[in-house]
Amino acid sequence: MEAPFEATSWDGITGAFYTGATSAEWIWIVLCLLCIAVAIVGGWRHEKHAYEAAEKEAK
Repeated sequence: MEAPFEATSWDGITGAFYTGATSAEWIWIVLCLLCIAVAIVGGWRHEKHAYEAAEKEAK
C-alpha cells in the first residue's frame, strides 16, 4: 500500500491522506465484525448454560 504522492519528507505534504481507500480493507472489517458476532453469540450461549446450571443447582 503506497502513498498517493511522491515526496521524500513530510514538509510538502498538506491535508489528510487515506491510503487504505482502494485496498481490500473491507475484508478485515468484515472479519472483525464476524469475530465480534461470534464472541457475542458464544458469550450469550455460555451465560445461558451457566444460568440454567446454577438455577438447577439451587433447586
